[in-house]
This record gives sequence, C-alpha cells and structure tokens, in this order.
Amino acid sequence: MGVKDVAKAAGVGLLALVIDFAIATATVLVWSFLIDPGHDQAYYTAGAPAIATVSTRIAGPVILGLLVLLFSRRRPDRNPFLFALIVWIFYALFDGASVLFQHFFSVTIAITMALKLAGALIGAALARAMLRPAQP
Repeated sequence: MGVKDVAKAAGVGLLALVIDFAIATATVLVWSFLIDPGHDQAYYTAGAPAIATVSTRIAGPVILGLLVLLFSRRRPDRNPFLFALIVWIFYALFDGASVLFQHFFSVTIAITMALKLAGALIGAALARAMLRPAQP
C-alpha cells in the first residue's frame, strides 16, 4: 500500500468516526426527547454514555464495514484486509485523541473497538469477494 492508500485510510477512519458520533448523538437525542422525556439535565447527562455506547457498538461496525467495502471493492491492487486494519487504526487513534485518551484503555472500549475491527474486516471480506471473477 502506498502513501495515497494510507492517507485515504486516514480519511475513511475520520469519516467513520464523524458518522458514528453523529449517529450516537442522534440516538441520545431520540432517547431524551421521545423515549424517556421529562427528566432534568443531570439525568440525561448521566444516561448518555450508556446509550451512546450501545449505539456505537451497533452502528460502528456497520459504518466501518460499509466504508471499507465502498473504498475497497474497485481496487484489486489494494489488499482490502490491510486497508481495513489501517482504517481501524486511524479510527481508534482519532477516537482516542478526541477524548485525550482518558479512560480509553479499558475493557469497555476494547470490546467496542474489537466489534468495529470485526465490522471493518467483514467489509474487507465482502470487497474481496466482489473482486473475484465469477466461477463458470
């Protein structure tokens, strides 16, 4: 993989983080306004991390998988699994940096990141399958 591929992987990792953050924020807003309305701000502030964790464990792997698939399916010269790994590494670096790596090295985050890596690798496997010529 060349420098352009690594730069593209960094951009895809950042894009995945932004989309994941937007979905987590929307999930917390839906929870606070539609599912469990009528509480004070402290209640929502206390509950938001748990809601966002569930959201990111569901949406994150899907986002990473779809983006890796999208950016790998037409590049037979690029190893989609290596691309997925580099996307995931940049995603993790950007995510950790966004919280200054506070509480980032915990079991909860490790589980979440493992799910996201699995999603990225599934996207790579789908891309690899799409690149293979059809068998007669």
